[in-house]
Amino acid sequence: MPEGDEQVSGSQPQDTVPVEVQPVSKKQRGPTKMKDIARDPNSRIKVEFTELGEPCGEGSVKLSSYLGPLVREHVPVLIDDWRKIGEELKTVLWKSVKIRFELDGAYEKAAVMKQMGCLWRASKSRLVKQINKAKNHANRMKLRPDNIPTPEWRKFVKQKTSVEFKKKESSEPAEVTRLNVWVKSRTKKDGSAVNTDAASKIAKEIMQSVAASESSLNPKEDTLAQILGPDNPGRLRAMGRGMSLSKLACFQVKSKYVSDMQQTQVQLQLQVNELQEALEKLNSNRAEADVGENSAQRSVNQRTKPKCILFDWAGSEYKVAEGRILSFDHMDFINSIPLGPNSVKVLVEMAVNGDAFLWRPAQNMLCISQAVGETIAWPQNCVVALEDEFQPEDIPPKSPSTTSVNKCKLLNWVSNDEEPVAEGRWQTRDPKALVNGLPLGPNAIKVFVDVVIEPDTFIWRPTEELSNLQDSLKTFVAWPLNELYSTI
Repeated sequence: MPEGDEQVSGSQPQDTVPVEVQPVSKKQRGPTKMKDIARDPNSRIKVEFTELGEPCGEGSVKLSSYLGPLVREHVPVLIDDWRKIGEELKTVLWKSVKIRFELDGAYEKAAVMKQMGCLWRASKSRLVKQINKAKNHANRMKLRPDNIPTPEWRKFVKQKTSVEFKKKESSEPAEVTRLNVWVKSRTKKDGSAVNTDAASKIAKEIMQSVAASESSLNPKEDTLAQILGPDNPGRLRAMGRGMSLSKLACFQVKSKYVSDMQQTQVQLQLQVNELQEALEKLNSNRAEADVGENSAQRSVNQRTKPKCILFDWAGSEYKVAEGRILSFDHMDFINSIPLGPNSVKVLVEMAVNGDAFLWRPAQNMLCISQAVGETIAWPQNCVVALEDEFQPEDIPPKSPSTTSVNKCKLLNWVSNDEEPVAEGRWQTRDPKALVNGLPLGPNAIKVFVDVVIEPDTFIWRPTEELSNLQDSLKTFVAWPLNELYSTI
């Protein structure tokens, strides 16, 4: 084949099929769904509110973002008016919000329901605009929300694209020009013109007005009302969503009471601080006074000190208090006063007879009830020490007294000998009385052993700790009634 023919055949273009290039649509932001909040119902978000009942703070942003998807999902746009959704649906919406946000008050519910109403109306308005902008019926059908059946959506689209609806939106649709828009934006509903110099007039009034503290709080008489005229019924300009005159009055009263309570709280807190300082100073002074040159420090663990019973020093022989023995040293001090001879330094823990007069009264401390928790001096012969193993019912009487009518002698119950084996004071013959934790029983008597004559004598009712009279000195024992006689 000639060379020229090869060049001609090689240069012939091959048949190509034209490829239609589809325009790449840019991904746009869709409606908010707030899946993170809906996915974690156990974590409730706190929402703060202003003094006028409006949500604020970081929690209010998430609340607003959550209410939009919620109301779009549960409230169909087929409803003509938000106020006609029914109480059952309102309850469902409110419970859904409470599960995920910390909202419990009635005013919080009112604010949230109003916000959901505004979001629902705004969502419905955007959807209607998308319907009117759609090029054909197929595109309008693609806008159908998931909670609306196809037949109902077809009726809704037909209604919003009808001539009657468009005429309702604009009274003069054929005459809507830029001039009409400009005039409409500067004309009130009653047809009167808005003052175009309102901004300059407001600035002038503010400069000439009195101080902010002296300005009127009545929205009917403030500067804004005087310039722009009265507000429409049920609404207030520049006061947030859902604010009315009556609602503002309630919040003003509440704010006044809260302010008064806060001032009172500040004053009370100052008084409490002053009292605490005075109490700390008083305690420090008392601690310094109680700690003498040879006295025991308050920091010492008093629980290690022996327990004791205080009997009336005036001679009635009744128990007046319980406490702990701190010292027998006559050179010790109590309130900077020497303890002295035949005296005991005692910490009073419990008052039995609060009216009993102190042996050594002090300033602001005259009786036993005032000495609880304090260190006092008490006569040595009116203090009886207790052992740790003593039961509460085994509290011994005070030291032997020549005037005691209960003095007795104990006979040997084993040998029936007439010679006494011990001396003491009987307390009771009540069978229900306890001795070493056990009832006394019949034909027995409860005796406190003061003097032991025969120390090896076996006691009538021994215990694990007590078996003979030597072990029972200065304790209670049970003794046969026929083996005891009174010495008075």
